[in-house]
Amino acid sequence: MMSTCFSRIILCLASFFVLWLTAAGAAYAAVAPGNVKVGLGVQSGTLGFKTSGAYRLIDKSTEKEITRLEQGVEWQVRVENGRIMLEGPKGHLGPFAGPVTVSELDLSFNILSGSGEALENSSSGQFFVLNGEGELTSFNSVASPYAASPQKKSALASGDGLNLVSLIDGAASAKYRGSLEFRVENGKLAVVNQLNIEDYLCGVVPAEIPPAWPKEALKAQAVAARNYALQRVEVTRGSNYNVVNDQLSQVYRGYDAETPATNQAVEETRGMVMTSRGSLITAFFHACSGGYTENSEDVWLEQLPYIKGKADPYDKNDTHYNWQVDYTVEQLVAKLQSSGYNLAALEDIEELARTSSGTRIKSIAVSGQGTLGEPVRTVISNADKVRHALGLKSSLFTLEKVYDQEGILQGVKIHGSGSGHGLGMSQWGARGMAAQGYNFQDILKYYYTGINITGDYGRSVSR
Repeated sequence: MMSTCFSRIILCLASFFVLWLTAAGAAYAAVAPGNVKVGLGVQSGTLGFKTSGAYRLIDKSTEKEITRLEQGVEWQVRVENGRIMLEGPKGHLGPFAGPVTVSELDLSFNILSGSGEALENSSSGQFFVLNGEGELTSFNSVASPYAASPQKKSALASGDGLNLVSLIDGAASAKYRGSLEFRVENGKLAVVNQLNIEDYLCGVVPAEIPPAWPKEALKAQAVAARNYALQRVEVTRGSNYNVVNDQLSQVYRGYDAETPATNQAVEETRGMVMTSRGSLITAFFHACSGGYTENSEDVWLEQLPYIKGKADPYDKNDTHYNWQVDYTVEQLVAKLQSSGYNLAALEDIEELARTSSGTRIKSIAVSGQGTLGEPVRTVISNADKVRHALGLKSSLFTLEKVYDQEGILQGVKIHGSGSGHGLGMSQWGARGMAAQGYNFQDILKYYYTGINITGDYGRSVSR
């Protein structure tokens, strides 16, 4: 827990207690909640990497350092007989049972109270100080930091600027903050990016929402994404990774996606989360509501008190409204088969129920013949299963059946609006609210019912 008596916080560093100073101001520690592990969705026999900043290679099976890494030097990683081999400037290293981690080499701090009680164990990548202008900044951004006791002052080296590691996959290359872990899965290399959660959000927000959108919409997205990531970290402890880098979790594109506007949105909401009844909420969000959001139990299964359907007059755009999809019977059968349904021939498709808003289709039934020629009638529920089964942008649609002269179903015409599941915050709606002068707290409290917005990752009092 972070001490609230900043004047009494001291650091044990280089065998003497010091009061942390920068160029002209006293400092304190802003404690981050920890790291997030992102599965990058890479499966390959051979990959490469190079680093910018201070890094080393670690054999995670023994926790021993393999070697220090020179900046800008490319290494190759490959799988050989189920083990990891490395090739660098001095030849081959390995084999290693793995995982092998390209790990940030960083300063560590023990943060003590005035009574000598250990409060936190941090590092320069997660340590924040007040600069001479009284602004909160990261330790690594301070040009000439020093530590001082009443008797002496000692200069300290920061992390030599921003640490970045580039993952190289053939002709493609992508930069990431934090560390990269290479492990063997199903005979191939899989890669996990481990980094501070705020740094992770810097690669999420611009991938989920256009950076040119209004500032308050970006900030609302940052808070929603933080909630999602923190919950995933909690429920996946002990797993190889907490989230993946695509829409199965939330889209993450690493350092290359970062922009000044979205980084500022992350920084200005640092540590802010949404809670309901004292717990973090599951902050679902989607691209476009089509004019209405939904109750969670209508779209998925679980009833959540903060995910309630409502009219959404702020979501207005020309991108996701009034779309149309026409399917032949053969195309519908192919769609349903690809979604795992036993159907070889389609004779009818029926709408059975709508969500509480009356706008989305919650349940359908498809009738015809199965793969063995047997008659089948399959009911598909809830709304999101309907959307995915038919390959649609949204379950907010109407269904018009097309018959031939003999009354045999030939296909369907689908007219719809919206994009995504329709739960929680509409990103286009957040844009519309921000354009009308609402701040990010207003936006979040509109889309998430009865929530509180708290600081310090939910450890502080409600706002």
